[in-house]
Amino acid sequence: MKIRKSHTTRWITRRPAGAALLVSVLVLVVLSSLLASLILRITMVKRRQAYMVEYQRARYALDSAMKYALAVMPNRSFSLTSRAEMPDFSDLFVMNSEEYRLFLETWIETASDDQIEKILKEDAAVTAEPQWSTEELLGRLTSMIEGQTDESHDPFYETTPTETAEFMEFDPDDVQVPGPYGPAWPYVIEPIELQIGSAKVTITVEDENAKMPLTWAITNRQAVNKQAEAALAIFCDWMGMDMIQREALKDQLEEIYDRKTFELNPSPIMLPSQTRTTTTTTAAVTRQTGQVTTTRTTVRTTPTPQRAASQPQQRAAIAHSTDFAKLFHSSLLDREALARPVTHTALPDQSPLKYLALWGSQRVNVNTAPRHVLEAALSFGAGDPTDLVEQIIRKRQQEPIKSINEMKDLFYGDSLAIERAKNYLTTTSNFFLVRVVSQSGNARVSAVATLVKEGRNVERLVILYGL
Repeated sequence: MKIRKSHTTRWITRRPAGAALLVSVLVLVVLSSLLASLILRITMVKRRQAYMVEYQRARYALDSAMKYALAVMPNRSFSLTSRAEMPDFSDLFVMNSEEYRLFLETWIETASDDQIEKILKEDAAVTAEPQWSTEELLGRLTSMIEGQTDESHDPFYETTPTETAEFMEFDPDDVQVPGPYGPAWPYVIEPIELQIGSAKVTITVEDENAKMPLTWAITNRQAVNKQAEAALAIFCDWMGMDMIQREALKDQLEEIYDRKTFELNPSPIMLPSQTRTTTTTTAAVTRQTGQVTTTRTTVRTTPTPQRAASQPQQRAAIAHSTDFAKLFHSSLLDREALARPVTHTALPDQSPLKYLALWGSQRVNVNTAPRHVLEAALSFGAGDPTDLVEQIIRKRQQEPIKSINEMKDLFYGDSLAIERAKNYLTTTSNFFLVRVVSQSGNARVSAVATLVKEGRNVERLVILYGL
């Protein structure tokens, strides 16, 4: 008997070779993404830690420089310099490029070399000699061979110092017009640069009495409300502010007015005296029930006029300036809008904020204020102060005005207007702003301190950081 063997057919399924490769690529992509993300996070952490270290260094240098500046202020005296032969700073804020260049060229025509060097920055590029072409040089050599001598066409002819000044060429941006103290307005000293560790520190001191106090616009005196509005309008006109900007500023000032108003020569701030809150607790145990009964007596805090009279508590009158400084640097005032550069001037750093005093000063120094600030201050004397301001600018360029009484004698025809506005004027600045900027690596910190200086007596008002 034959047995037939059955054959079984087996089907073998082969996987494509590209599938394994695709899976491997996907795994590598995922791993690469995870690795890149991890590296990025590690880098961010390192940068954050490095920034924290640099920030601490910059902050330490800032605090050290601020302490140094406040410590030396009592021994520093800020005196006005003579500017009889120098260009005046009063109208720089309103000059366009052509007016600014013409202003400098007009002054250079009569200035000496030493005077020109005083207004040039250290890194200024000056061309003191004219450039002669090859044709001019060949023409001069030919005339010399032929025996002609014409010094007017001689490129080797030595000019006099006055003629040299006519050939000097420089960029107007390399010129620094001196302010009333010597450095550029509103600085009273040249910026001080220090190196504290890895941090570079810059200290500047500004004259706040050279700016228009914004506190005038929130005065509590009904009699001068119109004059205060006129002063603000004059300032806005000079700075080229449109109606939208003016209305926005007016609304912001009204909000500040609801919280605090300006007062000339304010009195100390009286603080109400209050009794202390006392709480006494007594416990009693009843014999019958053994329960504990608790009795609590609370005495509320109430003002006591008799005690306030015997032990008055008050803040100094200068505290009003501190309050205004905090209000003007709060969210109530849009300082970013005021800091936008104006477009009608040649200088790049001109803005309304630069000429506004936001730290609670009350008066304007007639020797250091620019034209539009002077006009705003003298508008409290009623009438048009344009002619009087022009006379003051010419006088102070020759020599500073020593007192308000001298000012009335010098400009006798306007003595009545000066008398009416004298509460808003001064001839000696006593309100200063110290600004310290510190930078270490990518970290940059800043602080501003305001102080009142009377001789060697210095009273610090407020220090704000991040301005």
